Amino acid sequence: MIPALQALVALQQLDSAADAARRRQAELPATEAAAAAEVERATAAIDAAKAKLADNQTKRRALEREVAGVDSRLSRFNDHRAAVKTNQAYTALLHEIDTAKAEKDGIEEKILVLMEEADALAAEVRAAEAALAGARKAADRTRADVAAESKALDEEVARLSGARKGEVAALDATLLARYEQLLKGRKGVAVAAMKGETCSACFVRLRPHVAQQIRRNDEIHECESCNRILYFDPPADGA
Repeated sequence: MIPALQALVALQQLDSAADAARRRQAELPATEAAAAAEVERATAAIDAAKAKLADNQTKRRALEREVAGVDSRLSRFNDHRAAVKTNQAYTALLHEIDTAKAEKDGIEEKILVLMEEADALAAEVRAAEAALAGARKAADRTRADVAAESKALDEEVARLSGARKGEVAALDATLLARYEQLLKGRKGVAVAAMKGETCSACFVRLRPHVAQQIRRNDEIHECESCNRILYFDPPADGA
């Protein structure tokens, strides 16, 4: 392979690697944001669970006040028993007492239901707190991993940039300008391998005599379809 073509191939590999590193760098903020979003969702889940538990407790306290009110009425009824003079009044008083006791039983049943719900809600709060702790730890790990990867990518891009200068020096200005033009206009791929007799970038089959010329790797040739610079990449078995 002639030195100019070899430099172009190497330059394309460096540029492709640098482009991949930059794309990965661009993805990192989203990775970190996704971890932060998980923390926010876990925090919201705790807030919701605690709100439901607080509502349960508020309802229980209200019912307990109702029970206290009924107990106060029952106490007054019992105090009035001695003062009742007629059977009719006594029967009416007993009816009031029975009604109050039934009311109390109904309220206490509601309190028992709320207490059972409170146990489940308390468990939900504990589970949400554990989930939040896990999400925070995961977010911390993600931030550390992102920071380490970002640093490594910065170093890799810097290394590739330094290596690029060496390959650029091996090219004349006209050929380099052509490469840069293709790189910009062909989505980052200015140099492509010919596989068999096909351009590996646009997948168009080349004419046999053109393919034969490219196989020699002794001149600069362009794909007749996409105009990318082509070189021959022989199969691994050398065929």
